[in-house]
Amino acid sequence: MKPKPGAVPLFRHLTSVPTAPFRETAVSKKALEWIKTHLPRASVKRVKGGFIVSYRGAGPGPSLCLAAHLDHPAFDLLKVSKTGASARLRGGLPPHLLEGAAVEAFPAVPRDNRPLALGVLGPRPKKNGAPWAIRWTLPPQRGARLDFAVLALPACETKGGWLLSRSVDDLLGCAISLEAMRRLMKAKAKVNLTVLLNRAEEVGFVGALDMIRSGELSEYDSYLSIESSRELPGSRPGRGPTIRLGDKATAFDPNLTALLDAAAAILKKVGSKTQTQRLRLTGGTCEATAYLAFGYEAGGVAVPLVNYHNGWGADAVAPEKVRLSDVEGGTKLLVEASKLFSARILRGSLRARLEKRHDGEKKAL
Repeated sequence: MKPKPGAVPLFRHLTSVPTAPFRETAVSKKALEWIKTHLPRASVKRVKGGFIVSYRGAGPGPSLCLAAHLDHPAFDLLKVSKTGASARLRGGLPPHLLEGAAVEAFPAVPRDNRPLALGVLGPRPKKNGAPWAIRWTLPPQRGARLDFAVLALPACETKGGWLLSRSVDDLLGCAISLEAMRRLMKAKAKVNLTVLLNRAEEVGFVGALDMIRSGELSEYDSYLSIESSRELPGSRPGRGPTIRLGDKATAFDPNLTALLDAAAAILKKVGSKTQTQRLRLTGGTCEATAYLAFGYEAGGVAVPLVNYHNGWGADAVAPEKVRLSDVEGGTKLLVEASKLFSARILRGSLRARLEKRHDGEKKAL
């Protein structure tokens, strides 16, 4: 069955397999299936850090790049026995909630969400970075090749206006970004839009840094980190996507913030029910900081997230959840920002203008 269009159907498609840092092969295949079906005019390039998906509807010139990541915190399985395993936590799950939590174990490239073994986590290790113990409640069959484990939480559910999942962060960012491109491509919009699907963000922006080092990214383009980020006062679920003024580490580019503000104003002017929020989200650091650190123009959009990383702010391990209205609002905001992008005075267009003038003056000498 072909995957359906729409951010939520795409998210459901992506979550039909588990993911983890450096274990994104299965979810990448799901993303590429959807791209092949719904983005026929997009170009896809595999690079060390992930995938670059490009739509050039406006011809030569800068592109707005939407960066999202394909991984979510999980456990690498180090040693596996008949009774249990030792596991290394990769990413920021809430360690104070993990003792006794149920986990599901998978091969390196799962075909679906059916685990090869079930277990529970032992006490929190006394030393940070030390392995966790897993005791099997349903041991693996003989010959099973276990590779990683995830928390035993729903892959994807909708309930009462909420979208719930073990891995909203950041498969939802991938889904929103690709769906925005689909809508623009279907409308034959004269825009240049790129989606960066990065790997291993949860362990230090590995995919984003690999992409930067690859030389495939243009200094003329502008970069938006698309995340589901921990709710804060001023960034609450149900009140629309949040235009990020910065994260814990850095303040974001004011030109891109102004672009997003203008897109939000258009949504409000045309009578859309789409609300937006505006806040510096200091609950963590996102990929925009990595792009800024290497000289790129960068900003961000976030969907407010409850139970960040499966439990921060909660009393027990729980699915992450966002409001469905915010998912649609985030998609609409990116569509409008993409339409406005080429007409704005951003760093890439200013560079091109200055270089053209510089070259013309040199020729006149």
